Amino acid sequence: MKRNRIILLCLFVLSVLGISFYGGPVSYGFFAMVLMTPLISLAYIYLVYFMFKIYQKTEAIDLVCGQSSPFYISLQNESHLAFAGIRILFYSSFSQISGMDDQTEYELMPLTGIKKETRIVCKYRGEYEIGIKRVVVTDFFRLFSVSYKNKEPFRKLILPGIVNIEELTLAQDVYSQVNDSWINRTEPDVLVREYTQDDDERYISWKATAATNCLMVRDRIGEESKGVGIVMDSERVSSLIEEYLPVENKILETAIALNLYFTKKNVPVTDYYRNDRCREYNVSSLRNFDEYYSEMSSFSFDSRNTLELLSGELLENRKLFGCKTVFFVIHELNEHMAKLICELNLSNIPTVVYLISDDTDVDLTKYKIIRGAVVRITTSSDLREVL
Repeated sequence: MKRNRIILLCLFVLSVLGISFYGGPVSYGFFAMVLMTPLISLAYIYLVYFMFKIYQKTEAIDLVCGQSSPFYISLQNESHLAFAGIRILFYSSFSQISGMDDQTEYELMPLTGIKKETRIVCKYRGEYEIGIKRVVVTDFFRLFSVSYKNKEPFRKLILPGIVNIEELTLAQDVYSQVNDSWINRTEPDVLVREYTQDDDERYISWKATAATNCLMVRDRIGEESKGVGIVMDSERVSSLIEEYLPVENKILETAIALNLYFTKKNVPVTDYYRNDRCREYNVSSLRNFDEYYSEMSSFSFDSRNTLELLSGELLENRKLFGCKTVFFVIHELNEHMAKLICELNLSNIPTVVYLISDDTDVDLTKYKIIRGAVVRITTSSDLREVL
C-alpha cells in the first residue's frame, strides 16, 4: 500500500511537470486521471460501507461458556459493483471463532454473498458482543485501507459453565458431617396432631387415627439441621468489562460447581448473596439446582453489593450460623469478611474460602482462619484441578 502511494505521488509530480512545460490535452488528461484516482478509491470505500452487509446467527438458542457451538456468518454484496479487498476482524477477547482467518481478504461479485459455517467458543458468562467486530476495506488501487465497526453487532447472553467435580478436596470430612445430619435431621416425638396436606404420609399415626377417627400424624420436634452454606460475592469490581467479566464468570462457575457437587451428594445447600439486600437460595435436589442455575444465568453483579454490606447483614441475621460448614466464593478477603469468618470459627463452624484473584502477590496468611482454609483461584483456573 505504501509503495502504491509513492507511485501515485510520483505520477502526480510527473503530471504537474507535464502540464507546466508541455500542456495539451494529453498532459491535462493524464493530470486529471491521476488526480481522480484517490477520489475514486475513497468513493469505492464509501459505497462498500453502505452496501456491504453482515448477517450472523447461532444454531443454539443459548450459548454456554466454554462450550463449542455452531456459528453462521453471511457476507453479502447488495450493490451492482464488485467488492474486493474486504477483511473481517473478530471479537477475540471474550470469544474464539474457528474456521475463519481475519487475515483473509474476500471478493464478492455484484448481488452475491459468501456463507461460512464456523464454530464459536465463548470464554466468559455474561452479555456481550461476539462474532465480527470490525470490517477492513481496501480499495482496488490499494491506496487506502479503512476500518470501521460492524454496524450490526451480534450481542448474546452467554450462560455460565457447569463444572462437574468428582471429589472436593477440602470437603471430605464436611460431607460426612452434613450428610449424617441431613438424613437424621429431626426426631419424631410421641405427640400427635391432625394431618394436613403438607405432611409426609410416612409419619401418619394409624393407632391415633383409629382412636380419633381422623387422620393424625406424629409431630416432629427439634430444629432442622442445615447442610452447607455458600456465600457468593456479587460485587462488581471494575467499570471495565475486560476486568470484571473474568472475575464474575469464575465466581459464578465456582458457586455453581459447589452447588452441583453437594446436591449430587444429597447434601442441602443454602446460598447467600447480595442483590439490593442479603438473599438466600435453598438447593436440596437436582430440580432445585436447575432452578438455581436458571437464576444464576441471568444474575447481575453490582458495585453497590459490597462485601462490607454482605458480611454485616449475615452477622446481623445469624442465619449462616445454622450451617454445618460455610464456603466463601469472594474476590477479596478483606477485614469485614475476615470478621465474619472469625465469628463462624468461634462458633465451631469450619470455613473454606475460595479467593477469585489473578493477583499472585496476594497474602493468603494475612488473616488467620482458625478452622478452615484459603484457596486462591485464578480466572483461568480449571476448577477440576483446584477444587
